Amino acid sequence: VNYCAVTNSGTDALEAAQRALDIGPGDEVITQTNTFIATAQTTFNLYALPVFVDSDPETFMIDADKIEERITKNTRAILPVHIGGAAADMDKIMAIAKKHNLYVVEDACQAHMGEWRGKKLGSVGNLGCFSFQAGKSLCGGEGGAVIGNNEELMAWVDGYTNNGRDPRGKKRTFTGSNFRLSPFVSATLLGQ
Repeated sequence: VNYCAVTNSGTDALEAAQRALDIGPGDEVITQTNTFIATAQTTFNLYALPVFVDSDPETFMIDADKIEERITKNTRAILPVHIGGAAADMDKIMAIAKKHNLYVVEDACQAHMGEWRGKKLGSVGNLGCFSFQAGKSLCGGEGGAVIGNNEELMAWVDGYTNNGRDPRGKKRTFTGSNFRLSPFVSATLLGQ
């Protein structure tokens, strides 16, 4: 991908990605039941509603065949989770998103270097999120990242993670918080 914004956790990566999409009160984000609490928690933290879709019993990922029945006028995004390096059915998910004009944020926090049809997980949707927490294959003790190809979306992610500062000096104004990665964790990750 063209852009990467590091964060202090995978949870904050998920929140920053959704903030970049301006997800907030009244919005709905479709996600799956088989995931860590942070996936839904970050949507709740934005006063939006996570809408759960059952897992496919064959793959344990979101059952892409059940997504469309959960879409409403308030749906803004689909947030599939790639568990244990395995992939959700991104062909179906991207087709549904295109049909309904929805964003796709991939939770690839547990899927470092996993692939879908020759593309790295996290790079298929609009934004991809990663975690570098102690239990992950690339471990910094904590930390996270958001990746994407859209400069505007990634500028919103970068701006949000760095107290609203424009990451490319174009004097744009962003809402923001401090989701920055610490230098010690950065050094630990770079060493790997």
